[in-house]
Amino acid sequence: MSHPSPLVVAGISKAYRGRPVLREVSFEVSPGEAVALVGPNGAGKSTLLGCITGDRVPDAGTVHVCGGDPLSDHRAAARCMGVVPEQPVLYGELSVGEMLQFAHAAREPAPPTGEADRLLELLGLVGAESLLCRELSQGMGRKLAIVLALVHRPRLVVLDEATNGLDAPSVQQLGEELLRRRADGAAVLLASHDRELVAAWCERGIRLAPGAHHTLFASTREER
Repeated sequence: MSHPSPLVVAGISKAYRGRPVLREVSFEVSPGEAVALVGPNGAGKSTLLGCITGDRVPDAGTVHVCGGDPLSDHRAAARCMGVVPEQPVLYGELSVGEMLQFAHAAREPAPPTGEADRLLELLGLVGAESLLCRELSQGMGRKLAIVLALVHRPRLVVLDEATNGLDAPSVQQLGEELLRRRADGAAVLLASHDRELVAAWCERGIRLAPGAHHTLFASTREER
């Protein structure tokens, strides 16, 4: 039985105080595909990502994550989607291990056994389980946010400047992990200002521009 596309965005428009930010943005991310979201600051990338994750309500248009609406069924979208926001949301008084326990308890169904340990080792966080989240460096906090986003093996991975603060080996490990996920059918949406990263990780993308303009490009070579 075929599954619905991990992400379908159809005619999304959004304005703030009468100023258009997004105008009829439409695209689809298929299983196994990596798509880039690029554009200067203020072009609407965060707004579009918010509409996709269900954190912002568009003025028009629809978003479907694995066939469901993230606004009307946020829990179903959360089961299908893993998100690494530009500013990771971690509870400072919880330890790394407690954050992982919280994520396990919140997931339906629970993440695969051993997946958290594998990801912690992959990103070099083994031994940090007892540290409080407020004690983590920027890079360590980013790594934990990535583990939390990937641990339930989502069909859609949304990354917003997810490599900020990461060392080069961790960036490489993350890229290889995403390739493995894509080979299993997961889709990736990457928002980044890093043109080399976009060109290395993605085949095509959406370029947003101030004034609610957007274009689709078929090859990330255009972003070099």
